[in-house]
Amino acid sequence: MRLKGAVVVVTGASSGIGAASAIAFARAGARLELGARRLDRLGAVAERCRAAGSPAVNVRLLDVGERASARTFIAAAKRDHERLDILVNNAGVGWRGALHEMPEEKVDELIATNLKGVINTTQSVLPWMLERRRGVIINVASVVGFRPAPYSAVYSATKHAIVGLSHALRGELSGTGVKVCVVYPGVTAGTEFFKVPDRPVGFQYPASWVANLIVRTARYPRRDAMVFPLRLAHLAEPVFGGLMDHALGEIRRRDLPD
Repeated sequence: MRLKGAVVVVTGASSGIGAASAIAFARAGARLELGARRLDRLGAVAERCRAAGSPAVNVRLLDVGERASARTFIAAAKRDHERLDILVNNAGVGWRGALHEMPEEKVDELIATNLKGVINTTQSVLPWMLERRRGVIINVASVVGFRPAPYSAVYSATKHAIVGLSHALRGELSGTGVKVCVVYPGVTAGTEFFKVPDRPVGFQYPASWVANLIVRTARYPRRDAMVFPLRLAHLAEPVFGGLMDHALGEIRRRDLPD
């Protein structure tokens, strides 16, 4: 996919991976439609994208978990640019703690944003892409999409669901010219997931690394995209998965607030 002049739609673009991806696409000369729930932060990201070289940047308030909001956002992007080339489903929320202590409203929020949000925007964009017989949909999952994290059970479940949805949809769209890809970030600096005050998180990938991976995946679509160390973990999962469940459980239990 040629990125210069391409129309790229990014959800959850107000911070973290979404903001870094928007700026990376801007440097490649893409036209951008950015959506998030925090419009003030989104405006600041848009200014950085314009400075980075994007010829057109629009921002809109977006709650991907609300179907009407997702449909309105995608329809506006189509009106603004007359076509849609790349959709980056990045919007997501996290929660860390014991499953039996997780509030119901948090369960609903994670499922609505992380899973239904991907479904809502994808259903909205597909008719336009299928009509043109071209397009790339990039769903940002997580390493927990194949290596579940104790004390992030619902978050892990939503990311597993994104992987399953993406792989099934990829087969469904075979021969249509529309590609579906999954990107698997590890723990990423600059995001607001699972913050525990005064506790080290360990190694974190810069958001720019993940953004560059997303841009490469848009240029050269592939089924699964992950940085090299995570590929090793993916290969080891069928053999050492059971041991990892227990080891990670002990490690993350110590990191929880007292």
